[in-house]
Amino acid sequence: GMDFDLRTCNSAFDFILDLLQMKSNEYVEELIMNSGNDFEVFWERNIDRIAKVNVHDIKVMAFHVLGSLDQCEEIKKNGLKNLQMVLSENTIFSRLLKKAGIAFDIHEKTVSYNGNLYDIDYEHYSEQHFLTETEEKLDRIAHRVFYDFCVNGFMMNDDIRAYGTRIHERPEFLMTLAKLFPAAKKVEQFWETKAESYKIDFYATVDQIHRFNFDLDEWRDPPYEGWDELDDSMKIKKWMLSHAIDRSNDMLGSEIAIYIKDDVIIPPDQLLAYSKL
Repeated sequence: GMDFDLRTCNSAFDFILDLLQMKSNEYVEELIMNSGNDFEVFWERNIDRIAKVNVHDIKVMAFHVLGSLDQCEEIKKNGLKNLQMVLSENTIFSRLLKKAGIAFDIHEKTVSYNGNLYDIDYEHYSEQHFLTETEEKLDRIAHRVFYDFCVNGFMMNDDIRAYGTRIHERPEFLMTLAKLFPAAKKVEQFWETKAESYKIDFYATVDQIHRFNFDLDEWRDPPYEGWDELDDSMKIKKWMLSHAIDRSNDMLGSEIAIYIKDDVIIPPDQLLAYSKL
């Protein structure tokens, strides 16, 4: 198999050579001299080589960033789980929330706080036009738990600490909870004080990743040519190749996210390395 790896400019370059089965001087000549440094010309000239590659043989390298209270032990044992699982199973996170009087019932779509039951059915809120302040906060919680709950991370991000919501310090979801439940603010402060920041490298297969992850980038100008004529696996390979070329030239911007399919766990054997930030 081969690794699609945007984590560094060099690893992106290695992927290009791997995908095209070329040596570096061959690739540079093909792109610069023969294709006039034009991605679309390059793509067309090499489409037969690219078509031979089975997209399901490609491992997509990525990493997940977190503030860990247990040196990642729970994750090493169980893998990376989505937010619904982390809230409903017996985890450090769910235990700390319960201790603070906050308990989720994912099946019933409710959260209880100090004896009061709150509705967190996302569809319930998205249908309403006017929300009270409390309902708006519940809507944000519901959105996270029932809409945006998948395992995610980065295919690349060269400056984690600049990421807006301090994901390396504590679960981002605590920020959302703290807006409604004062006790969640205390959990958040405890977590930030006690946790160590980790980066966990992992890989995912194309089948484990949300399809929209490989959709056309809004920023691509001009857009890809002949996109609609390509089958799905060629679209994914075109996305990968163009991103790898941009990354190898250090021209990819600041971050590319990875979104794992909602119901997929990244199992322990796909976790590659744990490093303290």
